[in-house]
Amino acid sequence: MIRKLRQSLYLKLFLSFLATCILFFLALAVFWSNYFSDLFYKDKKQLLVDRSSDLMQVAKSYQDGSFYSRELRISMRLISRSFNGQIWIIDQAGTIIYSTDPGSEGQALPKVLQSAFSKALSNNRDFFVEHLPGGGPPGRTDERRNSFLIYYMPLQLNGQSTVAFFHTPVEDITDVVNAVRWNIWVPLIFSLIAVGLILNIISRKLARPLQEMNRASLAVAERNFAIRVPEGSDDEIGQVAKSFNIMIEEMERWEDSRQEFLANVSHELRSPLTALRGMIMAMKDNVIPPDKHARYLDICDMEVQRLGRLVDELLDLARIQNGSDVYRFEPVPIMKKTREALELITPTIKAKGLLLEVREPDTEEERQALVRLDPDRYTQILNNLLHNAIKFTPEGKRITVNMRAAHGQFEISVADTGKGMTEEEIKRIWERFYKADPSRAGKDGGGTGLGLTIVKHLVTGMDGNIGVTSNPGEGTVFTLHFPLAGSL
Repeated sequence: MIRKLRQSLYLKLFLSFLATCILFFLALAVFWSNYFSDLFYKDKKQLLVDRSSDLMQVAKSYQDGSFYSRELRISMRLISRSFNGQIWIIDQAGTIIYSTDPGSEGQALPKVLQSAFSKALSNNRDFFVEHLPGGGPPGRTDERRNSFLIYYMPLQLNGQSTVAFFHTPVEDITDVVNAVRWNIWVPLIFSLIAVGLILNIISRKLARPLQEMNRASLAVAERNFAIRVPEGSDDEIGQVAKSFNIMIEEMERWEDSRQEFLANVSHELRSPLTALRGMIMAMKDNVIPPDKHARYLDICDMEVQRLGRLVDELLDLARIQNGSDVYRFEPVPIMKKTREALELITPTIKAKGLLLEVREPDTEEERQALVRLDPDRYTQILNNLLHNAIKFTPEGKRITVNMRAAHGQFEISVADTGKGMTEEEIKRIWERFYKADPSRAGKDGGGTGLGLTIVKHLVTGMDGNIGVTSNPGEGTVFTLHFPLAGSL
């Protein structure tokens, strides 16, 4: 449980934001607290600095012999009265040798001042606020502790290094400073609590879509494509949620397509295999007379060839879709390559009793056009389209191939004069295993249903595009476009 919380994005966001706010509020509180403290103590500090200059003049006179111990003590009392405090002069052993309170002379310096005493011996001077017992000299029995502003400084006295301490009561200032600090810290604490609540809400709001996406991804991993992530907002998190939902929809479509593909493959393989097994068992059991075996063996051979074509086309389609070393691009004289492909298929067209009309550009420049593509794959595209046209064109009708090069594009169209297709059939012709109405295909209606799917992928893979127009009773026209790569 603890490890899960440590890995929680919500907790990381919340603690990061909260730590930043705490540091900011602490810095703000310390700044204002010190600012007001310095402001309230400023006059007192300046007064002690001025009086320390006076003491240094008295010490100089004492060292010159102008003052004696009595005059030194009297001067110290006069100076201390100006700031309503006390002055101590401490020797290197930490003993008070001169004081505005005679009762404290000969006493050891209080332990709370030892650190400041050491700093002063190192030629440092500074201020600090400290609580001393009763506000009087060491040794008093009064345990009440009052606040004093203390200033320490090094002092040369009679050729010896000593330390002077000035301390003046600041109980009234301390009360004001404490009140100010209280007024600074309490609102900041309540503000920090409010900010913490707000950060909690914001962190949960930021982390919730990601948590939902995490749950959704786990559900998708278990093949649950019905789940969706709440989109909520139009910010970056909302856009990620929308993109995630789109991805799930695409995965759902791919899964449906995969299931349909498996079903179609199973059907396409099962039907001929069942027929083959039935004919083989019939010949084996002499249900089919021996004199007809040759005819049925020819039928079996045709079915085996069709299965072979189906497997080959499935493998080819898989390679094309995966992009695994499919294309060998080079500049191809497209008109010449098209004529070669048409010459190879012309005997098949004539054998079906069909007419082939080829229309080429009139200008020599168009005839010399180059297109960068894979010549073998281009021939495969033409063969698939022409065999499709042959299959759906009635005997005695015409197939037209029209070529032209203009506006940076090579365009070729293959038009048949068959029965055409409906809008619904046009939408589905690129699907795997989809076959138009078999009655329109005549005797050759037993294709694999993969030809046009392969054509679509090949054309797209070679930076081209393909479109189709068709009307029932008027035939079908497939039109391809490829970008030109110059001319010979």
